[in-house]
Amino acid sequence: MTEITFDPNLYVAVVKMDVDKRYSFPRDTFATILTSGLLGEQYIGFEVGGDTEMLKPDATITKTQSAVVLEKLISQFMFNKAAESPKAPEQ
Repeated sequence: MTEITFDPNLYVAVVKMDVDKRYSFPRDTFATILTSGLLGEQYIGFEVGGDTEMLKPDATITKTQSAVVLEKLISQFMFNKAAESPKAPEQ
């Protein structure tokens, strides 16, 4: 990655990266932020599509998915479990 910025108009992160010229990706490639292991480092993974046309230099990958935040999943699970528990009878 060469640069990470924030687009205040679209409210998204913009990541610029250099990819070795030996590698080419179809135009419909999907970028995802992944985590190595449960609490490991994050990295960008690419899922290649089936388009016959390849991305050109300085192209933009618009199909993206953000990382799953473990803390958010745990708190959401706990909140849902608390909402499922039976309420005490009123006296």
